[in-house]
Amino acid sequence: MKRLPHDHRDRMLKILASKGSIMTLRELQRAMEIKRENLERILHELEAEGRIVLTAGKRGMENISLAKRPQNVTFISDSCSI
Repeated sequence: MKRLPHDHRDRMLKILASKGSIMTLRELQRAMEIKRENLERILHELEAEGRIVLTAGKRGMENISLAKRPQNVTFISDSCSI
């Protein structure tokens, strides 16, 4: 399976961020102006990476939203002794 260019993925994330982080599949397809099969392939790649979340919405319409990222994550070094 051939991966689509990163510019489509980046553009999709920018559109989601500018529209309040949540859109329907149809709204996103209109904004992206690409074939639905390509849109769905990109969506599934981004979902597998944890960058977006796909959820069922009203009347069977799928909603796409940006994944929540942890804000304050602290990593503790292995060399630290307790």
